Amino acid sequence: MEQKPIFKCTVKQQRIVLWYNKLTIFIPIGLYLGFLITLSVLPLTTLSTILHLEHDQNFKSLWVFFIAICVFGLMFSIIYTISTWLTTYEEYINYKMQFIILNFISLNIINLISNIIIYSYEVKISDVLFAKASKKKRFLINLGIWKWKTFDFVIIAMFAAVTLVLAFLETMLPNLPHGGSIALKYIPLTIIAFIHSALAGFITGAISALMSLLFIPSGFIVSPWSYLLDYFIPMIVPMIAGFMRFKVNNDKKYITYINYIIICFSIISLIYVSQVLVGALIWTTLFPDSVWPDYTNWLYSIVYNFIHSFIFTYPIMQIVIPLSLRSLAPVFWQRYLKYEG
Repeated sequence: MEQKPIFKCTVKQQRIVLWYNKLTIFIPIGLYLGFLITLSVLPLTTLSTILHLEHDQNFKSLWVFFIAICVFGLMFSIIYTISTWLTTYEEYINYKMQFIILNFISLNIINLISNIIIYSYEVKISDVLFAKASKKKRFLINLGIWKWKTFDFVIIAMFAAVTLVLAFLETMLPNLPHGGSIALKYIPLTIIAFIHSALAGFITGAISALMSLLFIPSGFIVSPWSYLLDYFIPMIVPMIAGFMRFKVNNDKKYITYINYIIICFSIISLIYVSQVLVGALIWTTLFPDSVWPDYTNWLYSIVYNFIHSFIFTYPIMQIVIPLSLRSLAPVFWQRYLKYEG
């Protein structure tokens, strides 16, 4: 007989928590819609006057950036809304990491604070850490600590080769004026980290980053820091997919696809942060003429890197990776159940 989970909140309190989440999510949705409508309806001349900025091509780039921010915020708020309306209290507790990450991504501070409070009340600290042997074992599996066989090394070599091919193809694609285009190389790095482990993702990314030195134009690397922030760190970031499997189920539930969305967005966000840093600290310092008039180095780097990270690269990853993981996931499920069981 299956044992029902025991929660600290009563049934009535559980309903209140769920309805609170279902209703308060419409506050950020309303804010995003308001900003989006305002930015879309008001003429650019009026917006530039309100913001005390020149009405030029650079202001249009800034306008597109804020439009994109509102669209992404609205999109993830809607995903969170659908999740809260479809979930039960048990799923709400079991999928706590997904809900918290969705709150972070959508900048939903209201639900983030309430969720942290509820989860802190329901979940024991000992369960969050590795007091239970099963949780420690799962962490080691996600990390990639087990006895590797020939298959493990072969699959790393295969994915490193695919990554290098895609990285080479990127050099043939159209680029933005100061570099940056559709980044295809992160797709195989994310897949290997998910279907194998974080360690495999790190090794594949590190090998690919070092081998890519063979065809990166010399002018694109001006110092060790530029190589580290522009190439090496972005190529090992997808390793986090190995830790973001959450509750692994080989099914087609909506929460499984939300996992894929969270993985893609988290990886691109961390890569974006690295590239913003190198852009603001190195490239705009060495080439100050590339910075748009009336823009600081940081603002220029934030907007410029957002264009090629989220407008060019992210949509491709969000389409290809879920389809690939759904087809390649059985490789992982069998291995995961073998080592976990």
